[in-house]
Amino acid sequence: MDTPEASFLTWQQQFNTEQDCLNHLKQLKWPNGFVCPRCAHDKGTELHCRQLTECDHCHKQASITSNTLFHNSNLPLIKWFWALYFIDSDKGSISALRLSKLIEVNWRTAQLILKKVRAAMGNNDSLYRLSGTIVLDVAFICGKHKGNRGRDA
Repeated sequence: MDTPEASFLTWQQQFNTEQDCLNHLKQLKWPNGFVCPRCAHDKGTELHCRQLTECDHCHKQASITSNTLFHNSNLPLIKWFWALYFIDSDKGSISALRLSKLIEVNWRTAQLILKKVRAAMGNNDSLYRLSGTIVLDVAFICGKHKGNRGRDA
């Protein structure tokens, strides 16, 4: 999520309810309003009872969370958003045990969250492949040598 750096208190205030999280996802997924994933029609009716939007043209029902980390998850979006904050703000790599204590879920759920987030981050890197001429600052090309190690070798 492209959001400015914030303290956890500010993050909690911004994403205080499930509806706040849904509204943020809706803005990210459909910045110019609903677009049907099947027919690309731009008119839809919101079904509030099931958190879906139904296309007025082809009647395809689309969820805000479909094709996201949150798809088919029973965990409230607030906990997902808090987990994303803690994963992003941790200097190193947060452990599943620590995350489970911070967002008050069991260890397996925290492990699944970390697995999904890390997979998504890995997939994001595959979009940006290097091409053309690549220049390296320092590289070790030869085989093993006796003597000094490092740049002097």
